[in-house]
Amino acid sequence: METFEIELESFLKTILPVPELYEFLLIAQNLSKKRGEFLYFAGGVVRDYLLKTLYKKEIERVKDLDLVLQGDLKSFLKELLKKVKGEILFESQFLTYKVKIYLNGKKFLIDFITARKEIYEDIAKLPKVFPSDFKDDVLRRDFTINTLIIGFSPPFEGILIDLVNGKKDLERGLIKPLHLNSFVDDPTRIFRGIRYKVRFDFKFAEEFFLALEKCFKKEALKKLSATRIANELKLYLNKEPEEKLKELLETTFYLNIFEEAGIKAEKENFDSVIRLLNELRNELNIKEREKFFLLGLLNPQFLEQALRLGFTELELKEIKKNIEFIKKYSKDWGRMSLWEKIKFFKKFSPSYLLALAIYFSEIREEVIKYFKEYRKIKPELTGNDLKDLGIKKGKEIGELLDLLRRKRIEGKIKTKEEEKDLIIQFLLKKSEN
Repeated sequence: METFEIELESFLKTILPVPELYEFLLIAQNLSKKRGEFLYFAGGVVRDYLLKTLYKKEIERVKDLDLVLQGDLKSFLKELLKKVKGEILFESQFLTYKVKIYLNGKKFLIDFITARKEIYEDIAKLPKVFPSDFKDDVLRRDFTINTLIIGFSPPFEGILIDLVNGKKDLERGLIKPLHLNSFVDDPTRIFRGIRYKVRFDFKFAEEFFLALEKCFKKEALKKLSATRIANELKLYLNKEPEEKLKELLETTFYLNIFEEAGIKAEKENFDSVIRLLNELRNELNIKEREKFFLLGLLNPQFLEQALRLGFTELELKEIKKNIEFIKKYSKDWGRMSLWEKIKFFKKFSPSYLLALAIYFSEIREEVIKYFKEYRKIKPELTGNDLKDLGIKKGKEIGELLDLLRRKRIEGKIKTKEEEKDLIIQFLLKKSEN
């Protein structure tokens, strides 16, 4: 075990998401001292601090703050929340607590973790955890660069502890698992390793490939649940810089991770998926982006594998139906009017429509225009306006609003007055009949 002295005040001011948390941390520190329990920082917050201060890497300010206690965390938090305003939002089966605290009229979320030991009873299954000491807590982690801890209270206050040469691997820029069965125990570590490698521009250590080989031999990725695979891929999209997304996907592809997980990813789709995500970032909500992202990765000839990405049988059936529907119309696509195409697009949910634009390149540009322009064009007149003009039937109102929208999209009417004129003409013709 190697130890290094750290200036705690400098560390805290470097890593804190917001300055208001400084006083709160001092209260937690004093409580741990009073109780004689070891409180420390671990994982990403320590890694990123060292990358920033020692190795001058450009690192974003930490968003999540994790504190680990070697002791009775439940009792500790109960006592802590008598000293600061806050509440425990939930306690997980893995001995972790998410706590909301209130400081100066603001709310903050902090994760508190019990120092623990993990036991994996089967391949790719979630572990059983037991309270333990900081050494066991360090040795259960994924990569050596995440094993460094900084003590916040005695017996290692202000001390950086390095049990497995994590500091050296951080300096050399190596992604190295702690042991060769690491990816057999938890294959999601592979995806995290890829994220760290790409995010920090690091390299995979030889041990990474050896652990990957053992994982493949045990078919551990195939035993990983669809939900966990989908969640890891969503982190590529939601947690990493968008300019890194192509490298993340290609690294995953070239390491054969998709194939080993039972997913027939189509590498040729990656550029188009990324392009549409960038162009339409303001047109989709998070759930729509995620669903499109996952579907867009697939080879459409092997859509059953959407089940390995967390889609349900019902969703799979709907996706297949959409593909057959578009195949039916693809031969006549060039002869269809713009309005016919827009009515066609309206039949699909946004995520499915964009996936279809990946699978059928001939509709791609018009789908982009549909999201960015056409679906936003609406008549100025409302249903109530049409009633005031003398249209009584609900069905007729809907049809006329549709007509007004069509004329707007085709550029044949441009103002509210022109819309009124069109409705008046309709009423005149109707009265003549």
